[in-house]
Amino acid sequence: MASNLFINYSLAGMQISYRLLGIRMTNRLIEATAASIFTGGVTLQDLVREINLLEHRGVGTISMSVVEGLRNVSEQTLDEFLQFSKETIRIMTEGKSEAHFAVKLTAFVSMEIMEKLSLI
Repeated sequence: MASNLFINYSLAGMQISYRLLGIRMTNRLIEATAASIFTGGVTLQDLVREINLLEHRGVGTISMSVVEGLRNVSEQTLDEFLQFSKETIRIMTEGKSEAHFAVKLTAFVSMEIMEKLSLI
């Protein structure tokens, strides 16, 4: 995963796979391989299932959504991410005294602005 080949060409490979295999098949392939190393799942239900399993084993968890790299982000997209974040917090705290949820504020910053900041 740390190889420059993977880093430089994974997005292009994924886009080609989307065209050749379709979005569902490509996403299933990603979920069945590399995604399982880094994530607890794709849906909120996956997240809750993984949190419950880890809690049963005495392991604490932090839920985190990573959203970056969007160009020309619309207000609607940002609103949808906000609603998703609020729903995640609601589900994670249901019947519990506390939960942990990390949000990268760059999720609300356009790619163009991040590129300008990077150049500075």
